[in-house]
Amino acid sequence: MTAGIIQGLAAVINFFLSAVQLLVFASIIVSWVGDRSNQIVIMIINITEPIYRPIRHLTRNIPGPFDWAPMIVLAIVIFAQIAIVKPMMAYGDRLMMTEIQAP
Repeated sequence: MTAGIIQGLAAVINFFLSAVQLLVFASIIVSWVGDRSNQIVIMIINITEPIYRPIRHLTRNIPGPFDWAPMIVLAIVIFAQIAIVKPMMAYGDRLMMTEIQAP
């Protein structure tokens, strides 16, 4: 029972992080070719800008025209998937095996 809860929670976290990845990729594409009057483009910008804002505040002194915020967000998301989701799934698998083996 506990194993299922942990694996379910890991799956929800992974789904959320994957959605953030998708939105970041969409915002990168939109920043290159997007029509700022399109409702979908506006929605993507409205969702991703609050995520980027604190990172842009930290990276504003880096010279050059490149916006580092999307890349840093992607790195954080990938790190979270590796450092949080994978161990949670592995722990859930171990719990599942002990629950199956327990009489």
